[in-house]
Amino acid sequence: MENSFIALGLMSGTSLDGIDASIIKSDGEDILEIIDNKYESYPDEFKKRLYTFIENINNKEDIRRHINTYKSLERELTIYHIKVSQKIINKKNIKIQLVGFHGQTIIHKPEEGYSIQMGDANFLSQALRQKVIHNFRSNDIKNGGEGAPLVPVYHKLLSKKFQLNKPIVILNIGGISNYTYFYKNELIAKDIGPGNVLIDEYLKKTKGISYDHNGNIALSGNINYDIINQFYEHELYNVKEKHSYDRKEFDFGFVKGLELEDAVATLTYFTAMILAKNLKKISHNEINIILSGGGRKNLTLVNHLNKLLSYKIYLIDELNIDGDFIESQAFAYLSIRSYLKKKLSYPTTTNVLKPVTGGQIFENF
Repeated sequence: MENSFIALGLMSGTSLDGIDASIIKSDGEDILEIIDNKYESYPDEFKKRLYTFIENINNKEDIRRHINTYKSLERELTIYHIKVSQKIINKKNIKIQLVGFHGQTIIHKPEEGYSIQMGDANFLSQALRQKVIHNFRSNDIKNGGEGAPLVPVYHKLLSKKFQLNKPIVILNIGGISNYTYFYKNELIAKDIGPGNVLIDEYLKKTKGISYDHNGNIALSGNINYDIINQFYEHELYNVKEKHSYDRKEFDFGFVKGLELEDAVATLTYFTAMILAKNLKKISHNEINIILSGGGRKNLTLVNHLNKLLSYKIYLIDELNIDGDFIESQAFAYLSIRSYLKKKLSYPTTTNVLKPVTGGQIFENF
């Protein structure tokens, strides 16, 4: 593995549950060795404070008005990233060369020229004594892109390993769902609709529950098709009009008044329906769909997708890839590409005007 780097990738997604950490070895191109993965959950008390803060932030000015709270949360968040980093590095007793630090998305408004990821890269660099790559989205947005999705170049690398003949669509169901289409070096990607966000937000705000384990609540309820038909054609869910989303754009208000089980059943089917509708627009040819992200564990959601789509659907785990750590591995890979000044995003993945690299190097030791 000549000219390869050992990199640590850190990712905290929109579900705010904790931190995924991955160590990989790669040349930033076709070589990939996955060395280790680790997950560390945020303490409940911190998670609640972080969630409350994000809920009350609607623009940059809100952050400026609450800058002391922001800085306090940022320091705590960075300390949690330091701790999980030290654990995974010490476990493998390995010398890493780069850290890809995504941080926690607070607000994503590319149409206004910014996407803010909380995290103190200088502090992380100082504590780990490593070069840290951060601010992955800013250069893309400066060049007319939406700064999302950023993982497609890593999806492309994984896709080459799957040895599937037909075109591949990797559907990442996180808080928000995004897809990567890859076939014969054609790479297309975008956000495609809600993932877990509607279900999780409803459960958090009405019952104090973080998520629907295995989709069991949804399975026990009745789907209200009348409500779904009223909101199915809402402009927000027309994927042609949107390339990336902020989680706050999704509102579960249309199921208010339903019993808990029926509301979750309806939101789950609604989510599957939107994803299926938009996936059918990708290609007229037969495609293989590979599910990654936390939403792949919602068995009810996956069953709906299987019924609504005629395509072959795989869980990424069936292809010998741990679906819980795709994004943390991706940011390790992106840190290597960034360090080598290789392209991270393309007009077909983020709507950027030209292919660009991204990320800033922080070296504070």
